[in-house]
Amino acid sequence: MKLRNQVVGAIFRRNFSGYFAGLLGYLIIIVFVVAGGALAFNARFFTANEPNLDQLSMWFPVLLLFAIPAITMSVWADERKMGTDELLFTMPATDLEILAGKYLSVLAVYSVALLFSMAHILVLVYLGNPDWGLLAATYFGYWIAGAALLSAGMLASQMTNNMTVAFVLGMVICAIPVFIRYIGVFVGLGDGLQRFSLEEQFRDLGMGVVPLTGIIYFIGFTALMLYLNLVLMSRRHWKSESRQSVAGQYGVR
Repeated sequence: MKLRNQVVGAIFRRNFSGYFAGLLGYLIIIVFVVAGGALAFNARFFTANEPNLDQLSMWFPVLLLFAIPAITMSVWADERKMGTDELLFTMPATDLEILAGKYLSVLAVYSVALLFSMAHILVLVYLGNPDWGLLAATYFGYWIAGAALLSAGMLASQMTNNMTVAFVLGMVICAIPVFIRYIGVFVGLGDGLQRFSLEEQFRDLGMGVVPLTGIIYFIGFTALMLYLNLVLMSRRHWKSESRQSVAGQYGVR
């Protein structure tokens, strides 16, 4: 199915501007940058005496557990609460175009927050001579990991019309890839599930290496979560008498 750029762009602009029409977008950016700075430049950073972001990288998946749901909690839940979702779905746009526009809008908000967080690099330059290749790979890792979890946060927002509930659900869903290693240890599958953890896939990127397996992991996770978003969006088209069979078909896919 071909996406119409003008339709996707209109939905993108509508949602992106909504974040900065109030305080939400600015608050997310400020908290994200301040929290990242506190994690990056802690006591261990000055003890190690190396101009890198290893301390931030260690805690970055946990930081995303709070930042990502804060960005995505309103993307669907607020639409339902305000009743604007019905208006949105009456637009001459397909479900996939609506989903693409909304995902690109939250990705843009996250990218802006990440761009402002590059102030950490100025601190590194002031304190020493950082490895620019390492920083580039690290920030690419920050971006692609956040891009993957944004799709999961959007899925949580699909499930409710309450932004607080959407925030909590987003944390729970995003916690699965972040803490799946510990879940594996609890059920006796630690080594088997560790390779599927976000922390494991992010480790090489934090060391300046961009592995193909890591990129495939994040792209695959994003595609899966966006597909589940599309399934939930399409439920309104299902006839009541064939709802179970249609749900089964989507499950098989």
